[in-house]
Amino acid sequence: MTFASDTVTPTSVGTGTTETRLNSDSPIQVPDGINTIVEAISYWVPTGVFSPDESYIGRVRIQSNDISVEPCRFMMTGVNTGDAAFASVQAPSLHANSLNIPNASAANMNVYGQALVANTAAPSVGCELVYATGNTGRQQYWNTPDSISTGGTAINTRTTLNTITVTEGREITSLGMVVTPNAAAASTHDTGEASFESSDFQVPFPYRFPIAPSFSGLGGAAAQLTNPQGLAVANYPAGHGIPIAPRCLINSFYTNRDAKGAGSTVMPFVSFTR
Repeated sequence: MTFASDTVTPTSVGTGTTETRLNSDSPIQVPDGINTIVEAISYWVPTGVFSPDESYIGRVRIQSNDISVEPCRFMMTGVNTGDAAFASVQAPSLHANSLNIPNASAANMNVYGQALVANTAAPSVGCELVYATGNTGRQQYWNTPDSISTGGTAINTRTTLNTITVTEGREITSLGMVVTPNAAAASTHDTGEASFESSDFQVPFPYRFPIAPSFSGLGGAAAQLTNPQGLAVANYPAGHGIPIAPRCLINSFYTNRDAKGAGSTVMPFVSFTR
């Protein structure tokens, strides 16, 4: 077995929140001889200035009319900015989403990007697809709620987020969350815990973990630097994940451990097998 990779052409997703097909509004074709799309690595491509108090939080969706892919809707890493004339922005590391999509030879894949909050300067989004000539494991499906949630402002507030529905699932293989600030301020931080609960989980265990925290410094031009990971995720190996009912409704929660002038933007996500 051998591996290869290709990228879509980074494409502007505009200043709003409309989903946009990447690769200059064209599908990307998997090469002949490839069996599996192993993973996808999405990334931000800023093409202008960053604006105060406008973070990047976005989502990618992969669809195909040739092979079975969906749901394949996963979160990108978040990118924070700062307050007033902030001096720097930190880019997160690249994050791979495991897919293991089989029978992909010569398939046309549509890759869509979507900013989930509006930005004054339109960012572009790119995505790498990693290929293999053999089978690399059980196919992974990804989903998020349809819309973002807003975290609390008072310290230690536990906020109920939008729910995620999994259909025809076998087990959860990852739980994750992205948190980005709506309004950065000096010495105000995003830190806390994500938690997931469901009466459709077939084991009675807790699923709680810290978010990827981000902190701001002193001064009126405080930059709330992005966490190097850009998101938090708890991974469970396929075959050893969370067993679920065939139709599973997942409730998620975010507890902020610092007071905020404005609640942060929060989006949970899951991956699962069938």
